Amino acid sequence: MTREPVPENVKRFILTSITSVPHLEAMLLLRNEPARAWDSGQVAKRLYTNDKTVEQLLTDLCAAGVLVVSENAPLSYRYQPRSAELRDMIDQLAEAYSKNLVQVTDLIHSNTNRMAQRFADAFKWRKDE
Repeated sequence: MTREPVPENVKRFILTSITSVPHLEAMLLLRNEPARAWDSGQVAKRLYTNDKTVEQLLTDLCAAGVLVVSENAPLSYRYQPRSAELRDMIDQLAEAYSKNLVQVTDLIHSNTNRMAQRFADAFKWRKDE
């Protein structure tokens, strides 16, 4: 079976906007039930991770305009992209992920590796210094 390649616009979105697979998984989890308010404990349980990690993921996704705070006590979140364009891009990403999980996760990991390398390069000693 031949896999469809990830569309170029989705690749660009992944490389510029998706910082980790857990970010993607949290976003898609909430996307699948947009009317539901999720607290960090519920998301952590579904993603098999801890509340603290999920709290940061949810905060990041709010800052990116993907989620909104639904309730303050207890703090909960809903999927509500800030624009129709972002919603459409996330829908395209979800489709690509469902058809080609390996290529999408490889793109995310390659981006993470590049960022780590840039950070490490900033601390290399230069001969001319």
